[in-house]
Amino acid sequence: MSIEQKITDLQRTSAEQTAASQALSQEVAGKMGEIDQKLVEAKDSFDRWRDDVQAKDINGQSVYKSVIDLTGLSTDHFYPVWWRMPDNEEGCSRITISRGSSEDRNLAPFGQGAFIAGLNLQIEGVGSFWSGDANYLTIKRFSQTYRKTVRAVQFGMKCIARPISNVKPLYAGYESGQVVDHSWRSGCYLRGGLTYHVRKSFDGQLWYSREDGEVSAGIFSPANFEIEWKVKAYHIDDPFLGSDYEEHRLAYTLDYDKRYARKD
Repeated sequence: MSIEQKITDLQRTSAEQTAASQALSQEVAGKMGEIDQKLVEAKDSFDRWRDDVQAKDINGQSVYKSVIDLTGLSTDHFYPVWWRMPDNEEGCSRITISRGSSEDRNLAPFGQGAFIAGLNLQIEGVGSFWSGDANYLTIKRFSQTYRKTVRAVQFGMKCIARPISNVKPLYAGYESGQVVDHSWRSGCYLRGGLTYHVRKSFDGQLWYSREDGEVSAGIFSPANFEIEWKVKAYHIDDPFLGSDYEEHRLAYTLDYDKRYARKD
């Protein structure tokens, strides 16, 4: 083979190697592009999951938030709030009603420059009087600063018994207008003029009323009796509301103080 032929063969071999190298580089670049795209897609998927994930999705407990808006109402009245605690299947259900001590300062519900009110009311419970389960409600912690904002926290919401149609007798021999405990809803009364925040471990509804007069908190009418539980706002000095609560920031001390009070 002549020198010229050898040079030609070398040039051809070099060109083939160069072409192969370029093809490989293009293939690698393509694979890197695919990897980059998959990384972008994975990041987008994670970001969507992070935005949407709830505690229950990672073996935690959901938190259901809502607001009780009593702004613009009289601060000398307490307004009804009520809910239905789940039964045993959800374990111990929790509800917290709270507000920051300076919240609503722009509304000056107690006058310009006056301290407003802080609240942290933590409640645990199960069921209702008509449930066949554990059936209890306990105040875990109770803190009020500057002003009192909660009265009459009860397992059976404090209500007024009313007939529905006057065709059947009232449940349990009640008389119309009698103060009774709600048979399947718990509740309390909150001071007007303020905003409150609710955090629940269950998705059942929470109701409240901004009305001064009576509103319905539920009805029941089987074949042999009937009842409508009514609630309304009460003046701060009305004995219906009972006494104020003291500070109980240490867990469960409200129950303990009642249970183990000195007997004279």
